[in-house]
Amino acid sequence: MTNEAVVAPTPSTEKEVPEKKVVETKAGEETTVATTETGAEGEEGEYKDRFLEGSQRIIAYDLLEARGKSNETTDPDVKRYKKAKELFRQGYDLCMTIPRSLDEDILLQHEEDVKTSAETLVNAWLLDDKAAPMSERVLILGQQYEKVLLKDVAEADREGFFIKESLLFSAWILLVGRQYQHCLTTLTLAINTYDDLPARVYFLRASCYFSLGKLRIGLKDLEKCLQKDSKFTVAYSVLGSIYMNLKDRDQAIKGFKQYLERGHPDTADYVNALYSLSILLQEKGRKSEAHEMYKKARDSETRFKYLYGTNTGMSDIKRQAVQLHETPDDARKIVFDAMPSKQYNNKIEQLIQAGILNSPYPASPEQCSNCGAKHLKDQPEKSLLCCGGCKSIWYCSRDCQVKDYKACHKLACKKAQEQK
Repeated sequence: MTNEAVVAPTPSTEKEVPEKKVVETKAGEETTVATTETGAEGEEGEYKDRFLEGSQRIIAYDLLEARGKSNETTDPDVKRYKKAKELFRQGYDLCMTIPRSLDEDILLQHEEDVKTSAETLVNAWLLDDKAAPMSERVLILGQQYEKVLLKDVAEADREGFFIKESLLFSAWILLVGRQYQHCLTTLTLAINTYDDLPARVYFLRASCYFSLGKLRIGLKDLEKCLQKDSKFTVAYSVLGSIYMNLKDRDQAIKGFKQYLERGHPDTADYVNALYSLSILLQEKGRKSEAHEMYKKARDSETRFKYLYGTNTGMSDIKRQAVQLHETPDDARKIVFDAMPSKQYNNKIEQLIQAGILNSPYPASPEQCSNCGAKHLKDQPEKSLLCCGGCKSIWYCSRDCQVKDYKACHKLACKKAQEQK
């Protein structure tokens, strides 16, 4: 690290209207994608990337950040998510400086950037898959990455050729496309070939098994996940949920208690584990212990709402626990109060309208790429300002521009200007 001063280019006022489109995924299915704009230019003019619908979900950690409460919790998953999100943004910004062509001569010129971008995005996905939304441009990058890797491989040797990152990139695409059986095959090949894969790979393969209804096999992968990394605590919570689904109360109780011992109390999984135990222990006739777990769940729920500004959601487990431990009138009130609220503070509303609560802010003239605002700071009647260097990213203020430039836009801005 150095104390080198960073000077961001001066914003301009260029603006373009976004559009919508239906694209075909690698799996061959038509998928409606959300419209966001980026700053890479090509023969067709400014390119507008599109994040796949469903790829961008509301992630609680984004609400935590929007409410300014990130520093009020020691949950390590919050830091990991933030790190993964920043890593994704770095890879995505670099990706947007690469022409979308599959022409070999063009790819040769950008070979190192294609590799770096693809591998950075895969690493972000492995760190926290919730921080890595899939877009049309990322799908194209997957094709470019494959071509770059095969460039020096003889035609006869290309069948079955792969490297670790290319396998994982394919698995990421397949999982987002809900091609669970194909994703299983790809992850299994990676696991059987490489010994240094992180615990999350086993966790992701387990999720594929669960999606296909193969619960017992998925449980084995959760055990392998924990053998690989005993601190991957969410696996204990999932173990409890799967055993509860299988009506194996003793194993379910064990899994949830292991999560309570190792997991963080500021998480929705912690609240769910307490509600689940309040049901399981009641069924085992341990009523006093069950009610104690329920009271702890209610207390944890209060803490969660303080941090995130919303309830954990009225799941079937939570509803069952409330009806089991409350009077009918109180249960009805609690269920009603837990319904998702439509009232958010201004900053969260901006993020939701922008559709990027769980993604790095994709470039669009409709939102500030640093905070998600939709107009100039304190001037709602005025449009956002465009970066004067690359003319492909927008901000609501000079402060947001400088902050984003220092954090990640510097490299992308430089490369975009070089290409122009």
